[in-house]
Amino acid sequence: MKNEEKKEVVKSEDDLTFKEIWDTLSAIDVSEYTEEKMNLTYLSWARAVMLVSNIYEMKYKFCDIDGLPYRLLPDGSAEVITEITIGKHKRQMALPIMDYKNNAVKDIDSRQLNDNRMRCLVKNLAMFGLGMSVFAQWDNHLPAEEKDAKPKETKSKPEVADKHDEAWAKLFVESIELLIKKAKTVDSLSSLYTSPTNKEQFSILKDRYSEMSDEILNKFKLKKTELQNKES
Repeated sequence: MKNEEKKEVVKSEDDLTFKEIWDTLSAIDVSEYTEEKMNLTYLSWARAVMLVSNIYEMKYKFCDIDGLPYRLLPDGSAEVITEITIGKHKRQMALPIMDYKNNAVKDIDSRQLNDNRMRCLVKNLAMFGLGMSVFAQWDNHLPAEEKDAKPKETKSKPEVADKHDEAWAKLFVESIELLIKKAKTVDSLSSLYTSPTNKEQFSILKDRYSEMSDEILNKFKLKKTELQNKES
């Protein structure tokens, strides 16, 4: 009687549990691929993608918010958002757009946008287990009673108002101008102004930077007339 060959059953990635993915990726020693910058340990995005892709088929995307490649925050800064899918499991991650000193920036350029997108991708992969030990060493990324107490002692109302400075105004206006150009209907154009978040920002812009406010409102009117002519 011939010996029957045992066939190895290969498990589909769609059948993997999140725990199986986590256990596999968190077990990878990434220490030989890390580098030191500003007294912090980093795992490069190229190495991170390579390590995961050698095991799983990974899908990722950079998320746009209201037509922009980042989410604009009330203080004028912004954050990028990535989304990664492995098998049937999906995770998102956000990261403030920072300069080389890890300070949040307001006047964002394309280089900062691209660099922080890739940094966010690595952080996103940590949500699946890869390199989580690296992020666990970043004490500054964790909440602490001492850190929370200091800002409360020095925080004042004028300091909050100062966040809406000229740099914030320029960034906000530039973002709205881009969205105005992309508007396809009168309704979509109107929603830019009437959305709760933008409405508050327009009010601050009008109070503090009236010339910029008048300029952007004029562009709203011109675009509205253009769209109305197309729709009629």
